[in-house]
Amino acid sequence: MVSLTVGAIQSFLSSPTYVLLVIVLMLVIAALWGMHVPAGFPPGPRGLPLIGSMGDLATDPVFALTDLAKKYGDIYSLKVGRERVIVLNNIELVREALVKKQNAFAGRPVVHSLELFSEGGESIVCGNFDQKWKALRKIAHQAIRNYGSGNKLENLVTKEAFPRLKKAITDKNGEPFDPHPLLMLLVCNVMSIMCFGQNYELDDPEFKHILKSLEDVIDSFGSGLLADFVPIFKYIPTNGLRLLKTHINIWLSFIQSKIDDHKIKTQEGRVSDLVDDILQIQAEAKAAGEDQADLLTDVNVRQTVADVFGGGIDTTINTMNWCIAYLVNYPDVQTKVQEEIDDVIGQRLPMISDKGKLPYCEAVIHEIMRIRTVAPVGVPHKTIEDTSVGGYNIPKGTQIWTNLWKVHMDENYWKEPLKFRPERFLDEDGQALPKQDSFLPFSAGRRVCVGEVLAKNEMILIFACLFQQFTFLPPPGKEKPSLKPNFEGLVSRCFPYEVVARERLSGESGA
Repeated sequence: MVSLTVGAIQSFLSSPTYVLLVIVLMLVIAALWGMHVPAGFPPGPRGLPLIGSMGDLATDPVFALTDLAKKYGDIYSLKVGRERVIVLNNIELVREALVKKQNAFAGRPVVHSLELFSEGGESIVCGNFDQKWKALRKIAHQAIRNYGSGNKLENLVTKEAFPRLKKAITDKNGEPFDPHPLLMLLVCNVMSIMCFGQNYELDDPEFKHILKSLEDVIDSFGSGLLADFVPIFKYIPTNGLRLLKTHINIWLSFIQSKIDDHKIKTQEGRVSDLVDDILQIQAEAKAAGEDQADLLTDVNVRQTVADVFGGGIDTTINTMNWCIAYLVNYPDVQTKVQEEIDDVIGQRLPMISDKGKLPYCEAVIHEIMRIRTVAPVGVPHKTIEDTSVGGYNIPKGTQIWTNLWKVHMDENYWKEPLKFRPERFLDEDGQALPKQDSFLPFSAGRRVCVGEVLAKNEMILIFACLFQQFTFLPPPGKEKPSLKPNFEGLVSRCFPYEVVARERLSGESGA
């Protein structure tokens, strides 16, 4: 009997058709098993075999995630490719995970596109939560404090970078223009002077190269990468994967070229910007021994500079772009902003010390960061140990998404959240309210944005400069900028628009 059974199996396996049927059957079983929701997991859609709920997220993913919360509750799970993801949709859940249990939720998932961008998780944004990551974050934080705070930041924005923007706007002679490239010039110059000790004019070939390189990388990520969710595709040379690799290589090559230039200067003993500072720290680490040197390799230097430089550009540009778009749509708010700037600052250059004296301006920026959160889902987290959230058991290695868009639109915390109302951040006397728990544009916990303080100070300086010097209006006979969010992947941007800028006289407000 046994020999007959073995013979039957051998005969069965000798047929290519039967072998193919077995493989197909195994794939079907694996796909159906992948749809199974583990016991004790939050509820959620079952999704389709192999792809899970990827189809539901293909268009307007942030709205899709928010709609799922209406059906399944503020904590739910969904399958994205082979990954089972848990989505948190209210401030209590987000704070439980990222603040109260911040160590357990401090990991980053291994996602192919981020692995490529971070050269194997060697960056601060994508690195594992370990001693090396802590050391890199400390280095970046100190470097930002050394070169992106106080008088240095004031000079970078008001005396070096903004005059170039003002000239570029003035040269438009009242003609309509898209503010995005000019904001790019301003913010890129702030970060470039801080990091590299170099600034650019609008027509500088290298500036255009930076602009295109950044946009190419962002567009590649925004288009999505199938290999992030179906790992077998990282071995298949799709056009999207090839383009992403090309754009990442161009971007990192630019960063490395700046580091190489600075290595010569550092050898001469000159430390004048953030790259010099990091290179000096690396030299000291190498002198201290192999263990210290491993904490800041050449790859880590490149990735840390890329994190600070690139991360300090995109968020600030998009927020300022939304500021102009909203204040063109709300000219009464623009007038109030200008009146406060005139009363507090007058004609002198804005300073960081003005920050607490401009409560309405800050309220406007906060309201724009709430209503049009630039990173509405943030960067995914991963649990590094078995834990729990919202009463559900969460196994180690589970991917966590925080739906900050939903948090910032929660009617339990924000009255009429769809309305643009800066006054919600002010008390009855027009003074700034304490930071609200349900306002998290920079995330929270161990993975809170390392450049949060820099970004806040930079934004208020840029905002004050813009509306001190100009009144922004819709082009004659044309519609105002659209305030509908343009989701590129999981980033909220403005749809392209044009404005007219009218240079202000002292004390002149509004249209």
